[in-house]
Amino acid sequence: MSNSWHKTSDDLEADNHTIEFWNRHSEELNNGEFWADRIKKYKGEPAKRLKLALENLPLPASFREAAIATRALIREKRKEKESYDEQLYLLYWLAAVDSFSIPYSEKLQEPGYNVIESIPGEKLKTLPFSYKSLGYTDLTLLNKTDVKWLIEVWGEPESHSTLHKLHLDVWEEYEDKLKIKRGSDPFSLSLETTEKSEPKNKSSILLSQLLQMRAVKIISYCLLLRG
Repeated sequence: MSNSWHKTSDDLEADNHTIEFWNRHSEELNNGEFWADRIKKYKGEPAKRLKLALENLPLPASFREAAIATRALIREKRKEKESYDEQLYLLYWLAAVDSFSIPYSEKLQEPGYNVIESIPGEKLKTLPFSYKSLGYTDLTLLNKTDVKWLIEVWGEPESHSTLHKLHLDVWEEYEDKLKIKRGSDPFSLSLETTEKSEPKNKSSILLSQLLQMRAVKIISYCLLLRG
């Protein structure tokens, strides 16, 4: 079981990661320590900031924090007149993967984040895309300076799009999977349905855990909006 979403390799790993991820965030909140506050301590240490941000993917704020840290690393490389190809590719990859999600899933009637969270990170890594076809105009994570760097190194693309548009079939596949998992239970996340033979008290415990994770998600969103 991977500690990072972007390293999960199949649906089961992604499901298990979701449960452990939100349990960890619940414990951190109970201890008064939220990752978005902790990451501010690394303002002058981009490598540490990037590591913590990557550990919290695919939270929307983690993409932003990872991009900020990567930009700082690029600036350091440029200042020393060193190659920054690896960092530039990482920045573009972050922007590309970020463009796969949408704010709201009409089919599920819930945030699009829940869909991308359910997709194994390794699966997203295998989705083909190129700078020529994906471009930069529709990648909202990129700023003007990022675009300037990209054009300097890679030139102008042939077209502009998002990973969501290019691989809509994958998005819809996981929307449908989540809809099946949800079933008639509005509190269901990515846990598999408990078997009928399981004791009622265990089902009650699982439902309590699901409700707690939903609550932690709401609190997390509010803290992230706080900036």
